Amino acid sequence: MTMEERELSEAVDQLHYFETAPVPSTEEDEGTREMGPLYPFLISGGTNTERYYFTHINDTTDYHFNIRPKYFADESNYTEAFPKRIKEVLDTNTDAKIFCVFDWDTIYGDEINLNKHEIFEKQFETEISTGCVTICPSMPSIEYWFLLHFEDYSNLLKDYRAISRKLSPHIKPCFPDPSIPLKKLLKSGKYLKDSTWVINLCSNGKLDDAIKRAEKNITDAVANGDLEQHSYSYVYKVFKTD
Repeated sequence: MTMEERELSEAVDQLHYFETAPVPSTEEDEGTREMGPLYPFLISGGTNTERYYFTHINDTTDYHFNIRPKYFADESNYTEAFPKRIKEVLDTNTDAKIFCVFDWDTIYGDEINLNKHEIFEKQFETEISTGCVTICPSMPSIEYWFLLHFEDYSNLLKDYRAISRKLSPHIKPCFPDPSIPLKKLLKSGKYLKDSTWVINLCSNGKLDDAIKRAEKNITDAVANGDLEQHSYSYVYKVFKTD
């Protein structure tokens, strides 16, 4: 683990599981103070992009999550790693809501990985049906979720190259130095650890725009029976926890 990864892991570990409870007035019995609601748990694939993004969301917006830093690694291995993290959370937090965020391009067109995904979902069929566990893939990747902050686009983008061409002119100016290649900006902790890019990404209502666009596009595509012909992101569900 690098110094940057250790620093990020320590920062995430300092997050509270529960919302801070209001301080009781002098007229209230301090012995009756209760904890606030349990924050949702977030389990994510990817090495840097997702964990820095959601950590900055915690620090700079009104949304808060318990981020599980133990698994941020090989995206294609999530079907083996996620079940362990889900069980760890549920063993100690029976009322938890868990969101599993990952890229769908590792599954797209791959029968073996698709079968693994179906087995993964079947393991938690009850938890998924009750809303305890929510599966939040993005097709092709989390970068499509970022794109929705800037434009309402749902045509099928099959891979990182395709999404990067669309996203690059929008998101690069969110970073202090937009001259750096997009892949370096979105994959390297050196550039991601500065929260400026997430602050700019979410500014002027763009996060709300992304949530609305993602939900509407999926709803329309599912109604038409052609979701597989579109890019989509279920990450919006992470922000709709009520």
